[in-house]
Amino acid sequence: MADCFIVGQQNYYIELTLIMNKRKLIGLILILVIAPALKGLASGLVPEQCTIGDRPVCYPIVDIGFTFDGAIDIVENSTATVYSDGQPLETGVLSCSNYTGRKRTQGTAVITFESPLILPKGKSYRLVAPEGVIFREGNPDISIEELSVEFCVPSTIGPASPSIENGSIVKSTDRIGFYFGVETAPVENRKVVLLREGVPVREYGCDVSWDWNLGYAGVDFGEKINFENGIRYSIQLPAGSTSALHRPDIVNEEAEVNFIGGYTEPVKPIQYIWCSLYDHHLADVLGEVKFFYDLPVALSANPTVQLYIEEENLIIKEVVPTISEENGKWVLIADFENTPLVSEEGYSIIIPEGTLVSKDGDVIVNQRNVMSVGNSSGIVEIKNAESPITVYNGIVKISQVVEGSDIRLISLDGKLVYNAKASVEDVSIYVPVAGVYLLSLNGKTYKIAVK
Repeated sequence: MADCFIVGQQNYYIELTLIMNKRKLIGLILILVIAPALKGLASGLVPEQCTIGDRPVCYPIVDIGFTFDGAIDIVENSTATVYSDGQPLETGVLSCSNYTGRKRTQGTAVITFESPLILPKGKSYRLVAPEGVIFREGNPDISIEELSVEFCVPSTIGPASPSIENGSIVKSTDRIGFYFGVETAPVENRKVVLLREGVPVREYGCDVSWDWNLGYAGVDFGEKINFENGIRYSIQLPAGSTSALHRPDIVNEEAEVNFIGGYTEPVKPIQYIWCSLYDHHLADVLGEVKFFYDLPVALSANPTVQLYIEEENLIIKEVVPTISEENGKWVLIADFENTPLVSEEGYSIIIPEGTLVSKDGDVIVNQRNVMSVGNSSGIVEIKNAESPITVYNGIVKISQVVEGSDIRLISLDGKLVYNAKASVEDVSIYVPVAGVYLLSLNGKTYKIAVK
């Protein structure tokens, strides 16, 4: 059998034949092998541990310490040096202290620098204490060989471990973030981004905390919020959102965790209740358009509203909307900057899905809203219609319609309820769901309420 003996830092392998009647021979072999090792140990002093080298150094270095089993002393005026690429950078002064406990005495040697070392990040370094400068108290013959310790100052705070499993299902939670192997600090005005189906919908201030040798950065929702069933979400921590606690120049790399919503209760999407075009008819240009909402809404991270030509399937203008409050309503304002409208051309205003998000609480967004604005004649009231329009008991009736007229009925969320050419003088359209609709008749659009 092969036994391994560890004496100091050396391994010795001895082949032993364990035969009872040969114990004296075996004992002699052991003495001959181990004796030289003990002699070498008697003239050497090896530290138990060092305060640097095991972990990346993400802090200014004030001092570096070594601990020893037993009391130690140092050579007067001795120093140790930090090297980079073989060149000396900084030199510190050695001092020592001894602590005697109930079971043993522990010696500590400390290299102290004149001012804290803020070494360039992204590089490796080597600390060297010369041979013999630390020795056993009362016995200078037992001293250290040259001490050499490698350490690094990283360029970033290292890998980010998400607080939830990537790809997992999350029904509800009050926070999601990332853990780091170093203590972290906040970076001013940094945001964490929440994405829904790949679209940034909310931004949160970066919530940062730390514990002993650990750091955290992420989003605190302020309350437990629900995530819609089957919807893909992501939390993005942009690069530079948090830093090492004592080195603001050492920051995180971008991190992201993806998950799927698991909240199964029905979620009512955001839908506008009124549009300024109902009251202000189009002329030959399209300027500012307002959409009114009866619940608190906010713009997503990348909001847009589009002007679209229906027959050509062409987006002719995109604008970045703004949000305001008017008379207890939240208002989405899209300014198309007096875009010219071509006569007899069919236009629509599109609010893409995820342009708006609920301001607080659960993450609710608008579905894709399409509002047809007809041609340059615009939206007009029923009383100005060329053909009489009446609404009764869920039925929209249009009288005196010219044969071949184009008739379309559209809900406010852009769903096409009716689309046909008139073949008779009187047309009746059954509407199963009460609400406000847009009736397009020969290119002119009328707002109607179905009860």
